Amino acid sequence: MKKKTKITSVVLIILLAGLTVYPAFCRSKKKHFGLNFVHKAEKQSQADHLVVITHGWIHKGKGRWPEKMAKAINENVDSEQWMVGYFDWGKGSATINPVDAVTYARDIAGAALAGQILKVEGDYKHIHLIGHSSGAWVISEAAKILSDQIKTDIHLTFLDAYVPKDWRQEQLGDINCPADVNYWAEHYWTADITQKVTGIDLTHAHNVSLTRIDQYLKDHNFPWKWYYATVTGEFPKYSFLDNKKLVTDANGIKYGFARSLEKGSGKWQESLKLKVGNKAVELEKKP
Repeated sequence: MKKKTKITSVVLIILLAGLTVYPAFCRSKKKHFGLNFVHKAEKQSQADHLVVITHGWIHKGKGRWPEKMAKAINENVDSEQWMVGYFDWGKGSATINPVDAVTYARDIAGAALAGQILKVEGDYKHIHLIGHSSGAWVISEAAKILSDQIKTDIHLTFLDAYVPKDWRQEQLGDINCPADVNYWAEHYWTADITQKVTGIDLTHAHNVSLTRIDQYLKDHNFPWKWYYATVTGEFPKYSFLDNKKLVTDANGIKYGFARSLEKGSGKWQESLKLKVGNKAVELEKKP
């Protein structure tokens, strides 16, 4: 009897996974793949600073949180100076096996993002790439290509980066920039159910743990929801998260969007002084 119950449970899990992945896979055939901007096209050639947000496994960009975060950031920057967009690689992220998605992210989507950035007119002074889960490999690989092709400051924001078993986390953010440009990365993670492959400190990033401020169930999606809240001051609607419990500070340092050049040159200069490869700073709940 116990054996039958166990088999039934496994079958149900597989069916539920299929119901989650298959609709996303079908939608991916219809969505636009690539880099999309959230402001008027005529401003693209004027701006010399760039922000791009991308998603991870199963997710997509258009109509979802990457586009919403891009719009939120666009409202908080000078649109004459900053180009803000999101990168949709949904046709590669909609897979049954998450390792297939992260392989696509590393081997195909990263190069695609870099190529599309290089096609946009303008000389970049600063590029900020934000990636969640498997999307961490998209922005990391894109940054490696960009650092070889153009001379620009690069800022990477990893949100609960996904590193499959037997993959090397040291490859994320391992960027060789010229000596006279700035490069810095940060990694915000939470110890959720996937903690052995996501809740880890990265060698080439300043690590910050959100585990103690993750409300209710520990959620792999919490880091992007939290980062969104550091931009807007409140969590996304329908996320069931309490805005009064938003925590961004630790040891006198404000984390999240505050660490970016978008919030001012002084903030960015402070970020460059923060160590990478550190044991994660713990954000604590307010008393």
